[in-house]
Amino acid sequence: KDSQSFTCSSHLPTSTTTTTTLAPLFLVTTHSRTMAAKLEEDSSELYERCTNAALNSPEGRAKIFGQDELLKMGVVDTAQALLELLQGLMDAQLVRLMQMDGKICYALRKKDDAAKIVTLNDDERMVYNQIENSGTNGTWTKTIKQRTNIHQTTVTKAMKTLESKKLVKPVKSIKNPAQKIYMLHHLSPNEDVTGGPWFSDGELDVELIAITAEAVIHFIAQNSWKTVYIKREPTPEINNISADGTTKKRKRNDAGDIEGAHPKSRRSGGYETQISYPAGWRHYPTLSAIHHFIIEANFLKEGGNLAESDLQNLLDVLIFDERIERIGNGYRTCKGVYGPTEAMKNISQGRAAGDAVEDEEGNGLSQAPCGRCPVFNLCEDGGPVNAKNCEYFQTWLRA
Repeated sequence: KDSQSFTCSSHLPTSTTTTTTLAPLFLVTTHSRTMAAKLEEDSSELYERCTNAALNSPEGRAKIFGQDELLKMGVVDTAQALLELLQGLMDAQLVRLMQMDGKICYALRKKDDAAKIVTLNDDERMVYNQIENSGTNGTWTKTIKQRTNIHQTTVTKAMKTLESKKLVKPVKSIKNPAQKIYMLHHLSPNEDVTGGPWFSDGELDVELIAITAEAVIHFIAQNSWKTVYIKREPTPEINNISADGTTKKRKRNDAGDIEGAHPKSRRSGGYETQISYPAGWRHYPTLSAIHHFIIEANFLKEGGNLAESDLQNLLDVLIFDERIERIGNGYRTCKGVYGPTEAMKNISQGRAAGDAVEDEEGNGLSQAPCGRCPVFNLCEDGGPVNAKNCEYFQTWLRA
């Protein structure tokens, strides 16, 4: 009995002690789980708000956030709580730490990319970070090796892994074709690397330039001149001399001797020509109108990448080549010449734009101003262009 009484008395205090000890531990564990769930929920909310802000900004996903901007999103109230959320996002590779102008900043990663980055080893992650920091300029494998102090074999192996996961891609640079440049898979290289829309695979796309130039000239020509039909007046024969200067033997024709009969005349005809619009015309094609035409025509591969500044470079070439001219804030064609421009010929033949071959001298008729006058069809008595005030005659006569 004493033994049983001792056993029971010794068992009861032990049970009571155990119960009072486990209760706080259970409460602490429950509280920790609640805090972890709250932290995860706030982290997801912060990531979603940052994503929406980035997509609605001009920078897009490349937008960089500062600490003050993140606090203004209202997910948390204190900087310490914000740092805890950011640390969780960085551990999940959804956010990366950056430094700009001496200040700590943060940038987002896509969820798909973050899931792939988590699976990388330390060397692969170091290589990826170097490529990520290079942005749209890309980076050379030799530069990665120097900055990470990783053996070349390891760098090459890491590159293969990153390429297989479609995290990075090789890009050909026009400045250093022999160097292998890498950048993030979802980025598009800038013009310093690719040369802009007029380059393809690191080389000047002469055919693309020629096609675009002819399309631009055709569009400008349609909106530069007014097409009219000019009817030729019949030229009468005088003293049996025809219009071509030959003398014809007069045949007896009693009907021709009748008073009031009309003199013989040459068959009349007509032709179409283009005349300029009146002074002050405001509807010549502008840079924006030409750019809109090129994009809407959709004959360029990835035509959406053609900026107005790129098109302006082509227009400048056509101006120097005397195919078009600037009129106010617009353009018009200045010559009715068809076929490849001199600049296009120079490019295809490996010559500089200023090395065009001069026109041949031609004969006496073609050397006269009228023989090569670009506004020959506009020349008429009393018109804005006429032989009386032609400035080219005096220059030609003095030559």
